[in-house]
Amino acid sequence: MRIPHVAAILFCTASVAGQVQMTPEDVPVRVGAFEQQVHIAYTTRDGLPSNDVRSVACDAEGSIFALTANGPARFAGDRWEVVVGGPEWQTKEQSLFPGVLAASSSVENPPCDANTIRAVARHDAELAVAAESGLYIGDGTGWTMALPRQGVIRWAPIAIRAVAYDAENRLWFACPQGVGFRESGDEWRLFSGEEGLPFNDFTCMAAGPKGVWFGTTNGVIRYSNGEWEFRQGRRWLLDSHVRDIAIAPNGDAWFATSAGVSRIEFHPMTLAQKAAFFEEEIDKYHRRTRLGYVNPATLSVPGDKTTATPEATDNDGHFTGLYLGAVSLGYAATKSPKLRNDAVNAFESLAFLSKVTEGGTHPAPRGFIARAVEPTSGPNPNERDNPEKDRIRQSTRDALWKIMDPRWPVDETGEWYWKCDSSSDELDGYFFGFGIYYDRVCETAEEKDAVREVVRRMTDHLLDHDYSLVDHDGKPTRWAHFSPEDMNQNEDWWVERGLNSYSILAYLAVTHHITRDQKYRDAYMKLAVDHGYAMNGMTQPKFQWGPGSFGQADDNMAFMNYYHLIRYETDPGLLSMFHNSIYYYWNIEKYEMNPFLNFVYAACCMGKERTDQWGTLNLSPQKNWFEEGVDTLRRYPLDLISWPMSNAHRIDMVPLPDHVRGTTGQNAGTGHHVSGRVFRIDENHAIYWGDDPWTLSSSGDGTRLREGVSFLLAYYMGLVHGFIAE
Repeated sequence: MRIPHVAAILFCTASVAGQVQMTPEDVPVRVGAFEQQVHIAYTTRDGLPSNDVRSVACDAEGSIFALTANGPARFAGDRWEVVVGGPEWQTKEQSLFPGVLAASSSVENPPCDANTIRAVARHDAELAVAAESGLYIGDGTGWTMALPRQGVIRWAPIAIRAVAYDAENRLWFACPQGVGFRESGDEWRLFSGEEGLPFNDFTCMAAGPKGVWFGTTNGVIRYSNGEWEFRQGRRWLLDSHVRDIAIAPNGDAWFATSAGVSRIEFHPMTLAQKAAFFEEEIDKYHRRTRLGYVNPATLSVPGDKTTATPEATDNDGHFTGLYLGAVSLGYAATKSPKLRNDAVNAFESLAFLSKVTEGGTHPAPRGFIARAVEPTSGPNPNERDNPEKDRIRQSTRDALWKIMDPRWPVDETGEWYWKCDSSSDELDGYFFGFGIYYDRVCETAEEKDAVREVVRRMTDHLLDHDYSLVDHDGKPTRWAHFSPEDMNQNEDWWVERGLNSYSILAYLAVTHHITRDQKYRDAYMKLAVDHGYAMNGMTQPKFQWGPGSFGQADDNMAFMNYYHLIRYETDPGLLSMFHNSIYYYWNIEKYEMNPFLNFVYAACCMGKERTDQWGTLNLSPQKNWFEEGVDTLRRYPLDLISWPMSNAHRIDMVPLPDHVRGTTGQNAGTGHHVSGRVFRIDENHAIYWGDDPWTLSSSGDGTRLREGVSFLLAYYMGLVHGFIAE
C-alpha cells in the first residue's frame, strides 16, 4: 500500500533567508578540551575552625586564608590549618582582610565619610572607592565622583557595593543599578538585567585570570569573555549569600559563606572524559538488582553519594531503554568492549520485563511489560502502592486512574514482584533502545534473533488487544492506549492523540525493520493512512501553546519516536508528513538548547528539504542550534544531586506569558532568560532531557542522585552521526 506522492525529499545545501543553516560539509563540529567547573565544599570536617566564615583572601604567594568566627585558617593541600595569632599575623591579617577590619583604613584621605566606604581597589597610582554616596576615583589626595556613560546613557550610581580592577586593568563597579567597567576615559560599558546581568544585590567582587566574580545575597556571578554565568544553590555554593571572594593565581574562585568555604575549580576536560566519568558513576551508584536496571538513587545522607541506593521507579523500562540506546551508540562510536557488554546486559534486563509478567499469582497476557521489578526477599511494595492510594488518586487527581489489586503481583518463580499498569512511556523507551541496539550492536544471528523475539512478543500483544496494553485484570492500562477508537473518537484522549499516534507507528516501524515481517508494515500503513495517524501528529504530536508549553517529557518521547519513524521510512508521502511534523515541533523546542533533540532533528533532516504547495523549505538545522547543543554538553554539570535551586529572583528572567502556561498551580513560576532561551543547564535544575527547563525553582533536598544517561545519549548520538568530534 502506498499513499500519493506529496513531496520530494532531496539533498540540498540551500539556506533560508536570514538564517545560516548547517550543511553536511559543516560537520563534524570539533569540540576539543574545555574548562569544566567543579564545586568543592569545605567545612569544620575539613579543618575550618568554624563554618561561619567572614572573609577569604589570597596572599602574594598564592596561599588561601579564611577568617572565621573562631579565628583564621590557612588552606594547606586538601585541609585547613588553624593560624596561630601574634604580631606578625596581625600585620598580615590587616593586609589580607581590610574589608572586614575597615575598608577605609587603606585610604589616608577618604573622599567621603569613612564609615560609608564599602570597598577600595588599587591599580598603580589610581584608587577606586566604593561608597554609599557613589563611586570615587583618585590618587588618595584628589577625588572625582564617577558618572559612568555609555553612549547617550549616563548613570549616577550610589550605594556602590564593590570595586575591582580586572586582568586587563579595567575598573569595575557593582551597585543596585547594575555593574559596569571603564573602557576608556569617561566611556563605560554598563550592564543591567536587560544586558544579561543575573542579579544585583551585591556583597563583594573579585577579579582574576578567568574573569570577574560578583558575590550577591543569593548567588555568585562570573563575567568572562562577554558572557555572564550565575552560580546559585547547593550545587555551587554551601550558602548562596556570599560574604567575600578570593581568586587564586590559577583562577579558582573561593567564597566565604555562613556554612563554610566554597571553591569553584576549573578542570580541563573533554566530552569523552565527561562520558567516562558518568559511566563510572552509573556503575557505582545506579544499577538496581542483579539485572542492572539503571535508575536514579536515593541518598540516606544528603549529598553523600556513598549512601546511594538505586530506586525502583514507575519508569525502569523507560530509563533503561534510554541507557540501552546510549551505550549502543557509544559502542558504535568507540568500539569499547565494555559499552558493548553494557548494551547486551541492558537489552537482557529489558527483555526480562516482557517475560516476568507471564504466570505467577496474577498472570498478564503474553507480551505485557512490567514497569519495574523488585525482589521478593525485600519489603512488599504492595504495602506502599495499594488500592486505597489508588482510590484517593482517582477521586482527587485523575478520574481515569486505575485501582489495581495487587499493583505488584509475584512472578511464577516467586523471586520477583513486578509492577503493573505499564504506560506508553515504557514502550517508547523500549523500542527506542531496541532499534539502536539492533542496528549498532547486534552482530550475530543469535543476537538479532533475541531482539526479534522480544519485539514480536511485545508488538503482537498490542495487535492482539486492539493497540492497547492489557493488564492482569484483563483491561487496558491507564496510559497505553493507541487504538483508532481512542485516538480518533474518544475525547478523553484528545491531548495524547498526536503523540500516541506517532508512538504506535514508531513501535510498528521498529518491529518491521527488525523482523522484516510484512504484517507489521501492513498494520503500520493501515493506521498511518486509513486511520489518519500520520496526519494526527503532523502539526506536532503534543498540543502546543508555544515555546515552554507544559510537558517536556512528552517532547522527549516525541523525538525518541521521530528518530526511528523518519529514518526507517521510505514512502515519500509519509516522509513529507513526518518531516513537516518534526520541523514545526523543532521550531518550538529550539529555545531549550537541548543537544539530544538537536541531534535527533539533524539525524532526520540534515541536508533535506520539503516541497509543498507553498514552495520548498530547507529542513537543515541552523548552525546556532549545533553551537548551543555543544555548549550544553560542555556545561552539563558533574554534580547530579538534586539540590534546591532557583532562578526566580533573577533580573535577567522573563516570565512565560499566560497564554503559554498560565500562572497558577503547576504552571506558576516559569520563565526564561532575556535571550529567549531557557537558563543554561549549569544554572538549571533540569538535567534530564525530559525535565522542564522553564520551571524556575526546584525543591530538591540533596537526597536524590540522578544518573548521567542524558549526557551519554546526546554525546554518543552526536559522535555516531558525525555531528561532533573531539
